[in-house]
Amino acid sequence: MNKKSFRIGVITSSISLAQYITDMSSSSEHMIQVSSKGLDDAIPVGRKMESDGIEVIISRKGTARLLRENLQIPVISVPLSALDILSCLSKAVRYGKKILLPSFRTRADGIKIIEKFLSIELMQEIYEDRSSLKELIYFAKRNGCQVVAGGGLGVRFAQECGMKGIEIETSEEVIRTSMESALSVARARRRDRETAELYRCVLDSVSEGIIAVNQEGHITTANKQARELLKIKTEDIDGKPIHRFIPEASLFQALNQQTPVYDKLERINKKLFIFNHIPVIMEKETVGGVTTFSDTTKIMQTENKVRRNATRGLKAKYLLKDLKYCSEKMQRVIRTATRYAATDSTLLICGETGTGKELLTQGIHNLSKRRQGPFVSINCAALPEQLLESELFGHEDGAFTGSKKGGRPGQFEMAHGGTILLDEISATTEIVQTRLLRIIQEREVMRIGGTRLIPIDVRVIANTNKDLAKEAQTGRFREDLFFRLNVLQITIIPLRERKEDIPLLAQEFIRIKSIGYHLTPIIIPETVNKALMKYTWPGNVRQMKHFIERLVLLCNGRFSDRIFQEIYSELIQYSPIRDSDSPEGQVEQEPPTLAPPFVEPIEKEEETTALLLKDRMRRINLENETKIIRSALEKAQYNRGKTAQLLGISRATLWKKMKALGL
Repeated sequence: MNKKSFRIGVITSSISLAQYITDMSSSSEHMIQVSSKGLDDAIPVGRKMESDGIEVIISRKGTARLLRENLQIPVISVPLSALDILSCLSKAVRYGKKILLPSFRTRADGIKIIEKFLSIELMQEIYEDRSSLKELIYFAKRNGCQVVAGGGLGVRFAQECGMKGIEIETSEEVIRTSMESALSVARARRRDRETAELYRCVLDSVSEGIIAVNQEGHITTANKQARELLKIKTEDIDGKPIHRFIPEASLFQALNQQTPVYDKLERINKKLFIFNHIPVIMEKETVGGVTTFSDTTKIMQTENKVRRNATRGLKAKYLLKDLKYCSEKMQRVIRTATRYAATDSTLLICGETGTGKELLTQGIHNLSKRRQGPFVSINCAALPEQLLESELFGHEDGAFTGSKKGGRPGQFEMAHGGTILLDEISATTEIVQTRLLRIIQEREVMRIGGTRLIPIDVRVIANTNKDLAKEAQTGRFREDLFFRLNVLQITIIPLRERKEDIPLLAQEFIRIKSIGYHLTPIIIPETVNKALMKYTWPGNVRQMKHFIERLVLLCNGRFSDRIFQEIYSELIQYSPIRDSDSPEGQVEQEPPTLAPPFVEPIEKEEETTALLLKDRMRRINLENETKIIRSALEKAQYNRGKTAQLLGISRATLWKKMKALGL
């Protein structure tokens, strides 16, 4: 709770009371503001204190009653005890036997006993405000009263008309008790205000409109969202019947039947809202109800935001400019891809393994209007049928043994607002193809084990390394699905049909791999470029990329013709002939002959020096080999299988070399 000092106001026409509290405030940790006004005159003062942040006011009897009627903050009334009245009358009797005792709105009890005890005549009369008190005192004087016993204002009026005025004083103990009561009330009120503010913030922080009503259907509370959605002010809604603002409300059905109503679509001012009506029941009796509602437009926006957050990280990394080429054939492919990127139509990309189909797909996505949405890729050949279905379409809780608790959205749902790539689409089974056909046609997906259709907004791109038309004609692929996928089509040219791109690709891969291994880029001779262009590259760009990576790693910053010939010889061992009738389909079986490095002849008398140089070169080669293997290990995250693959040697050979080099 707030630990600040409390702000207490004191309004009293009693000079003695005002003075006592003023003296008390000088030693108090709390802020106490004192005013010597009474009755009607106290009301504007009280309002000023209220606007200035005074938390509670202390006053006496009549003034306290008037302040309560006109202020919102609590007013503590300082009580007058019978002993205080008796003490005052015992002083007043010295100045006359007939004494006026003014009473605000009600008469005090036990007056007759005091009259007999003091042998006086008490005139007890009622007043309502300042003017009626003054008239009462003048009336009492005309009727023979010599003394007025009352509050500070009554004493002043008595003195004005020539009468004696004796003030009813309040004991110090009563004043201290009243001050403690005021602090207690201020503390409780501050706590209530803090709690109320907390609840208000909670209600205003939710995205839904919330309205609470009593059992008659009159509004008791409405949060900020409810007022904004209904476009009404606070003062125009509190206490009003709910049917004025929600004409078609089903709340009364919930109140009458004591049964909640959920997800009720209702229209207000041509806008559609979803309502929930919950009755509030105490001791089997309906005492009110709560209505929550949301704008359907906002719900859809929130859903899209949730989907975007859920797919954060599912981004396409590559652009069309990342594809390196100089051939006219590839230029035509890129121009076609650029035009297709502007549409949402389903696209089929055909091409042999390693031609860069996924890279092209990512480039198309990043050029499309969906580039801010997710890019989801799934390899249809990598998963068994049941697992592929679960990945593509998602599943509900308990849909099958081992299913994720609570269910899981599928890749189509994850791709909402973006692009989904179905890689190796030809590998799917007929069951999966049947489900894909409906999803692509209707743009709706049903999870495995689910009962509801989930609308999706995705662009479908399928990749295949097979002739899908032939697959459909032979019955290995659904013909109707082929027609659905083949709305737009791009065929990526294999590397052997665009050989002019090979030197450019080689240089790009050398640059990238040299940076990755922190090596100086090697410079390959023109004879090497010609050799690379003569090879058919059955694995296309991917195969070439791996070949260049191996070459860069083994050359270690300086091109070596020996290393190139070794790995090129291994490369051509796998050279399937694509077209036996075409000379371009043949693979050159012998590696190119490269000029050997120049070595100066060694004279016999320099044999000893040569041996020393040879030993030094051996140590240098061992150091280079150690550096190469260590770099490959780091690249493969110390996985020996991957390291051996990078180096182009067997795991056993790698193990022997590591052991020999102390790695």
